Amino acid sequence: MYHDSLYHDLSGDRITVGNDAARLAWNDTLEALLAHAAATPDHLARTFAADPDFALAHAAKGLMLLSLARPELLGAARDGLRRAQASMAQRPVTRRERMVVEALALWLAEEPRQAARRLEAILEAHPFDVLALKLSHGIRFMLGDQAEMLATLRRVVPGFGEAHPLAGYVNGCYAFALEERGFYAEAELAGRRAVALSPRDAWGRHAVAHVLEMTGRADEGVAWLGDGRDWRHANNLRFHIVWHLALFRLERGETAEVLRLYDEDIRGEQTDDYRDIANGASLLARLDYAGIDVGTRWEELAAKAEGRIHDGRLVFADLHYAVSLLGAGRTDGAEAIARTLVEDGQTHPSSERREAARKGALAAFGLIAFHEGDHAEAARLLGAARGGLVAIGGSHAQRDLFEQAYIESLIGCGHHDLANRVLTERIARRGGSNRFAAMRLAQLRASPAGRTAALAMAATPLAIAH
Repeated sequence: MYHDSLYHDLSGDRITVGNDAARLAWNDTLEALLAHAAATPDHLARTFAADPDFALAHAAKGLMLLSLARPELLGAARDGLRRAQASMAQRPVTRRERMVVEALALWLAEEPRQAARRLEAILEAHPFDVLALKLSHGIRFMLGDQAEMLATLRRVVPGFGEAHPLAGYVNGCYAFALEERGFYAEAELAGRRAVALSPRDAWGRHAVAHVLEMTGRADEGVAWLGDGRDWRHANNLRFHIVWHLALFRLERGETAEVLRLYDEDIRGEQTDDYRDIANGASLLARLDYAGIDVGTRWEELAAKAEGRIHDGRLVFADLHYAVSLLGAGRTDGAEAIARTLVEDGQTHPSSERREAARKGALAAFGLIAFHEGDHAEAARLLGAARGGLVAIGGSHAQRDLFEQAYIESLIGCGHHDLANRVLTERIARRGGSNRFAAMRLAQLRASPAGRTAALAMAATPLAIAH
């Protein structure tokens, strides 16, 4: 039986739950969602046990399921929408709660950007609504909408004083949004503040790791991530944080430790979650580029990717399935993904999917050409995709895999001047320190073509003038 009591959640916003047990369980769910805690589904189940007709919780569950980009979860997400709508027909809900349900309906109708906008509209009247904020943040991230992701946070973060129980988590989102737009100093301050306020903020800790990666500070990165005790509570985000640690170790040339981290942590639980496969595939590709023997590790990833060839939910995921398949020599599967991306770029009902698929198709065929040793074609295709790959989602650090393949292709087909320019810019962006770029530049300078180009450049009037 629902009673019209005035319950409020951790954000201070009214929620239409039937009892205090549901309110307490929902508050635990909110904090766990923000902390990326593995226990989030358990807290949500407690919420439903206390109040099976809590519409907001059904809508939030549906949105969380869609964020996993798994086609087999679409039915459960639709069921969440039906349950939420049925609950709203039985009891009055707030306008804020109704808008979350509307956001779920929009995403299910292949309108994810509209779903994010509906969630962000909630913040105009409810600026402390961390549920709407976190869910829109996740959708924007998947869409590569970095500017909007940051714009939303710039509007709401100033209102969160340190006394707010969730202020740390909000600053963690802010740190990541800043980092993705290249505001590294500001992002680092926000991320460190986030972790200080909310030690369980795995997303904020991860945001600072991104800053340290993008500014070439591997030693600080290893120290910052530490022994993992501060993010052991996390869901599979903990595997991604170890992926960052592995990148720092790789930057320091500690390949044996990188492989240990891969085996024991990154792929310690051999799931087929797209984020976990992306961690594994992008790290193995980097090791391949560095000339490190990865043994049979590609086979496990490819076996998982085989079952995901026809998912078609997220281009970022599709491309990492293709990378996994190519790593194991399963070109047919990668080609099937690439062909689907071409088709989706023309006919998919979602404009977001069409945009991402067009760039993703170029990258996919570029990776296939690279795998087959056609470096000129790989450089052409990856170069054509390069400027628009943000549309596939993911972070700059994750999409760097495609940048490295592009550089390798340029070197492989003899476009040394362009490779040199791209590598020089890469080092400059990363504070003057990047192992991959330094090794490739040394390779270029040691080659006969590289020495000739260097001598020609030194003889120009521009070089003499400087």
